[in-house]
Amino acid sequence: MTDAKAALRKLMQERRMRLDPLYARGASKDIARRVMELPEFRAARAVLCYMAMKHEVQTDAILEAAWQTGKRVAVPAQVQGGEYHPAWIREEERMVAARFGLREPVAPEWAQAASFDVLILPGVVFSPAGGRIGHGRGYIDRMLVRLGVGRGCKVGLCFQCQMAESVPVSDQDVPMDVVVTEDAVFRRAERQGGMCVTATGCGPEEKGDAIC
Repeated sequence: MTDAKAALRKLMQERRMRLDPLYARGASKDIARRVMELPEFRAARAVLCYMAMKHEVQTDAILEAAWQTGKRVAVPAQVQGGEYHPAWIREEERMVAARFGLREPVAPEWAQAASFDVLILPGVVFSPAGGRIGHGRGYIDRMLVRLGVGRGCKVGLCFQCQMAESVPVSDQDVPMDVVVTEDAVFRRAERQGGMCVTATGCGPEEKGDAIC
């Protein structure tokens, strides 16, 4: 399984790196719009959202929309020992460049576990059924376990080229409830909603404004 994950991760990283920057910016805007239209996001009072690295789906528009609609916002930040935990941030928060080029608050105000209605997360590979492969270090999965994996709607963001029909997963891998690309919204069967009955009923061919 480790070899299969590594091979798929390498393939999708290369695909993402080859994206035209202009396309990636436009796709990030389309993904942000789809996230803002999710009923879970609209209803959320508290949101955890990652701060994007250079080649990831950019999330600044999502953060701005959350603040404008009165939501509390947190981002993953390093704690002692190198793990990650959510820290509350305000719109005017002073940020600093940290490990992996991520932005983190200078003086973190740590959030309590199970504080979030929606958790917006990055990844290198996703499947329509909610499978996720990250960068291989396990930081996101361990953070989700500490927060309580059954709480909050977990939303994975990626470009459509990073989608795979299926991904190898282990018991340590936390599935996403929803995956959003520039072309579609995929839901696990356990998180039915919108126009979809099951996650496998949606595929990359679903485009336009339809939410699958």
